[in-house]
Amino acid sequence: MSDGELRKIYRAHLKGGDLLAIETGGTTGGVPDTNWCRDGVEIWIENKACDHWRVAIRPAQVGWIERRLRCGGRVFIAVRRAGTEFWLFHGSMIRRLVDERVDDVPCLGNWDGGAARWDWGAIVGLLSK
Repeated sequence: MSDGELRKIYRAHLKGGDLLAIETGGTTGGVPDTNWCRDGVEIWIENKACDHWRVAIRPAQVGWIERRLRCGGRVFIAVRRAGTEFWLFHGSMIRRLVDERVDDVPCLGNWDGGAARWDWGAIVGLLSK
């Protein structure tokens, strides 16, 4: 799957709040895959997966994320790399992720060892700050 099955993983690990998988298909382009509202904070997460060091990002995704950030929205890009790694980026890194390798773009954190070993306390903290 292009989202690395991250939405399925979130259901097991992002506790508290309301977690919603987003599928806009033919209605609106670029909307992130996941919306999570926790303690009054609305969070959008664009999920990506790659086996190497590049992620595919569509222009509509760049536009949506940048518009939401300009309005004060909280947007993140989550990358599941090689099946075992999780990289978390602030939405402001979207253009860099289009042009650069995942490991060359400043990230908020990255974890390895598969979903059971990723530091979910730290991930939740970063998402909901």
